[in-house]
Amino acid sequence: MAERGTMGHATGNAANAGTHKQEADEMGVEGHISFIFEDPPELTAFVVPYIKNGLAEGQRCVYVLGEIERSVLTDALVAGGVDVKREIERDALILLSAREYYALPPFDAPRVIELMRRREVEASARGFTGLRIAGDMTWTLQEGVGDETLVEYESLLDRAHVPDSVTAACIYRRDRFRPEALRRLISCHRRVVADDCVLLSLCALFQDVARPDLQRLQQSAAERYKRKGEFYFHQGDPATEYFVLSSGRVKLVRTEADGRSVIIRIVVPTEPFANPGVLLDGAQGFASAQAMEDSRAFVWDASTMLWEMTHHPIVSLNAFRLMAERLQENAVRLRDLATANVERRLARLLLRLAQSMGRKMAGGVTIEVPLSGHDLAELTIATPYTVSRILARWRRRRVADLRRQRILILDAERLAALAGVRPKRRASKPLR
Repeated sequence: MAERGTMGHATGNAANAGTHKQEADEMGVEGHISFIFEDPPELTAFVVPYIKNGLAEGQRCVYVLGEIERSVLTDALVAGGVDVKREIERDALILLSAREYYALPPFDAPRVIELMRRREVEASARGFTGLRIAGDMTWTLQEGVGDETLVEYESLLDRAHVPDSVTAACIYRRDRFRPEALRRLISCHRRVVADDCVLLSLCALFQDVARPDLQRLQQSAAERYKRKGEFYFHQGDPATEYFVLSSGRVKLVRTEADGRSVIIRIVVPTEPFANPGVLLDGAQGFASAQAMEDSRAFVWDASTMLWEMTHHPIVSLNAFRLMAERLQENAVRLRDLATANVERRLARLLLRLAQSMGRKMAGGVTIEVPLSGHDLAELTIATPYTVSRILARWRRRRVADLRRQRILILDAERLAALAGVRPKRRASKPLR
């Protein structure tokens, strides 16, 4: 999986603007970036240094207009010290509408990525050191681009073999897109820049919580970083803390006395996690939380979280919804264990993973999570040997393939048949 950097650290609009300017100043000259913002001042605070630094590096900078008018952007660039007229005249700065840049309609993800490659070749031929693009993605709403199509585009862009001299920043305004859509899009980028309050607003536990309350929550949270393989908490420890993951992946693992382990759940960014019973006095941890890659999380003590739930009904309601979802997931898992053989359980697991974190790609669906055959055995409560045999058979038949950092579903219909379910054909709906 591509390395993903940590996300923003700021509260309040003035602090946000300063933080995003610093992040744009420090940003490297290549990669696939997502910037999630709340208001135009935040946007210009990120975009101006992003473009200014690119110009200083000798790159051609392309900005796809959306939330802010051309005149507003040019005024902000001039105020930031950019000679806009000169840069436009020498073709170092290009401002385009979405239709001009993406060659709409219709929108076709592979074609857009090929256009990006051509733009980079052209920039190189003109003597520029690279290509730096920033695209305001609001146009996807106006053009009716569905969530599956947009996720496919972001996924292809993240994995596309574009030159290292290309930087692409995809820009999203938080209140224009549905939280569930933004949660999926976050996982499609190598680096996400966002205010911590924005990240908390995308957490299902804090959905619809007022901004002042989110700021207070963020200020009361500690930050905890873990390297791959390190633990946020251990099974049997007192259950005293509540977490929300902001970057990386974490697995919750239960180990029995005989040494056998079961992966209970995989946690992805913006999801909450804790040991069951965290809000009960004297409860011990039922499982361990281990980082699958370098990760960062917000953390609160149990008393703080209990206070939030008792004083903010929306948090309590969200907590009940999450609990109901977990109970339903566990019921499905128990049913599978009782009624399905290992191959069917494994097929159903891959379909669930594809639905929650899969990305449609050319040739199938990719699940960007570093799961080994042993991990899949723990998730399905089977032996590694049995899972290995099944995966080898699926690889030969081009049903699915386990790679080092991802799982490829090559034939979703055949996998669904093995799972004993009908493949879900989700309609491509607008993101709002």
